[in-house]
Amino acid sequence: RTIKLLVAVSVCDIVTPEWVDACRAADQFVPVDAYLLGECTVSSKGIKVPWDAAKARTRAAAAPCLRGRTFYITKTTSPDADKLKIIIEKAGGATVETLPTTAPRSPLVVVCTDRDRRELQRLQGMRNVSELRDAELLAYLLQQKYG
Repeated sequence: RTIKLLVAVSVCDIVTPEWVDACRAADQFVPVDAYLLGECTVSSKGIKVPWDAAKARTRAAAAPCLRGRTFYITKTTSPDADKLKIIIEKAGGATVETLPTTAPRSPLVVVCTDRDRRELQRLQGMRNVSELRDAELLAYLLQQKYG
């Protein structure tokens, strides 16, 4: 699950390497329809996971999977906060730079890791705030299906 893949799945068609070969052979760009990535396996931290790029593409075309959602990203996430911000925004979400001191008016999702427990203790029980592990967010983005 590279950053490029997680952005691409939200905003464009993903083609197989054979499309590049076909373009070279034709000496021009060829239509992508015959070369769209379908069912395949992606690897994350050594774990192979089946992925249906066609379903993700259909979902992304219907509506951005993070549309209307706001996220705060902690400093220990992987990918780092700057990269996650790009990925979230390309999937239709918004980000905030600081945690609220009181319950926010609209829902806020805090993207974090297990190492962030201390920082997030003050948020426990706060209305309109939920936590989401960084790995879970990446899985949702890959599928283009939140929650």
